[in-house]
Amino acid sequence: QQQQRQQQQQGQDGQEGQEFQGCGASTSVATASPFLATGNPLLAGMMGGNPLLGAGNPLLAGMVGGQHGASEPANEEPKDLIDPEVRELGDYFNIEERWVVRLNDVIKKRQDTKGQDLAKLYEVLERARSPTGLLTVKIGEMECGQFVGKIKPDRMVEKLARKFKLDEHVTSRLTELAVRRKATKEEDLDRLEQHLRHCKRPSAMATLLASKLLEGEADELPDLAEAEVLMEKFRLDEDARSKLREIVEKRAANKAEILAQVEKHLQTSTFPSAMLCRIARPLIDGEKLPDPPERNARLNPVAVERRGSGGDGGRGRDRERSRDRDRPRQDRDRSRDRERCRRERSRDRDREGREGRDGGGGRDSRESREGRDGSHRDR
Repeated sequence: QQQQRQQQQQGQDGQEGQEFQGCGASTSVATASPFLATGNPLLAGMMGGNPLLGAGNPLLAGMVGGQHGASEPANEEPKDLIDPEVRELGDYFNIEERWVVRLNDVIKKRQDTKGQDLAKLYEVLERARSPTGLLTVKIGEMECGQFVGKIKPDRMVEKLARKFKLDEHVTSRLTELAVRRKATKEEDLDRLEQHLRHCKRPSAMATLLASKLLEGEADELPDLAEAEVLMEKFRLDEDARSKLREIVEKRAANKAEILAQVEKHLQTSTFPSAMLCRIARPLIDGEKLPDPPERNARLNPVAVERRGSGGDGGRGRDRERSRDRDRPRQDRDRSRDRERCRRERSRDRDREGREGRDGGGGRDSRESREGRDGSHRDR
């Protein structure tokens, strides 16, 4: 009986050894090919039907557990939270959600200038007809590195703003111009000052010209030095100066030719300011004016005086003008003397009639009348 019990015990030990060898083989296969258990549902089924197989090899059981975990849908990660300040800006201007998300992504990359950028956005979007449309443009400028936040105005910009009483929005725009065009800042502001001197609405003109430079519509502003010489030479009024500035701005490509043509017309005109206002519209529209007719007798007296022509420097013409002014006064004096003589004669005739009726003093009255007539003639 003891021998039989020992043989049965040895048989059970051999069977367990064979099972252990089978588990080791499956483990080595799974280790050599990690995707074998994952891609073989039959192996998972075998392990589910034989729990001892998984209990004997924890690594294989973990691989099968990973297979079951992979088959379950992965939990989605939570979206990134929107910055509270960006969210507040979007709610204030009623911006679409997709543009708020995109603005948030851009602001994350510009943390150093976040406060200045948002302050500038509030300023520009407050005046926009479509805040969402303008915000898309500003986001593009941020991505390209061209956006400038709200910064302290430049010293030259502050001087220009005080001189022409520019509002805060225009001053901010000029500050942006000075920052983005540092290489030509002085030239831009000097020429901008020339244009603002000869316009009726400086704030609107400054915004228009700054936008042209910032958006690339013009490389530089035209110089008004030659035009200002004509303004002083012909003593143009405010309207004529504004028109001449506009002509130079619109015809900057052939400025010298246009100014020469304008000078010809002003030299042959008696009223230069009126003539300039009349020819301004064709020149602004790009038309070419014919040369004016020669009128030497009607040259502009201002131009003649400036050139020093006429021999006496214009003094003879001044004497004629003063003589013409004195003529009405002389005519009034003559008419007044004639009226006085007429009244005296009528009084003398009345006196003679009374004396004739009285019968005496006729001779004395005639002598006195003749003496008065002689004095009138001498006068």
